[in-house]
Amino acid sequence: MVSMFLNIFVFQLNSLYQRICSIFLYTIPLKASIPYGYYLFYKYSFLKFLAYLTFPVILIENSLPFGGLLLFLIIFAGVVRNPKIPYFIRFNGCQALLLEIALIIFSYVLRIIQFNELGLFLFISTVAIFIFSFVQCLYGIEPEIPFISKSARMQIN
Repeated sequence: MVSMFLNIFVFQLNSLYQRICSIFLYTIPLKASIPYGYYLFYKYSFLKFLAYLTFPVILIENSLPFGGLLLFLIIFAGVVRNPKIPYFIRFNGCQALLLEIALIIFSYVLRIIQFNELGLFLFISTVAIFIFSFVQCLYGIEPEIPFISKSARMQIN
């Protein structure tokens, strides 16, 4: 009887660890989208809370030379491609990296066409994806993001 409760407790603790790790992974694309929301940060000061969420990622990226690239490679090679890591963390890590790649591509497009409203839309949509993924990961459900989830599954399998 005690063994059964101990196994349930260990499973719940393991599941909680996976959920927290998955939530942390989604702060990477959130950090990449923050420069596009400068107008909203200026107008609505409560949004600075989002910047505080990304503080660990900023520390990691700024503490090492080429920190952003190293973080990307570590997550890709050490998490997404590692079959010893639970599927839930690998899936969310791959989705976060694919969102990061999409943001990088859009940043190059925005540098070419200089359309500020598109950057604002990009920030709002990234925050919406972060909130959606945060809630889904909190419940232990894989977030289904259109176009991204299918690519993440193909990348992992």
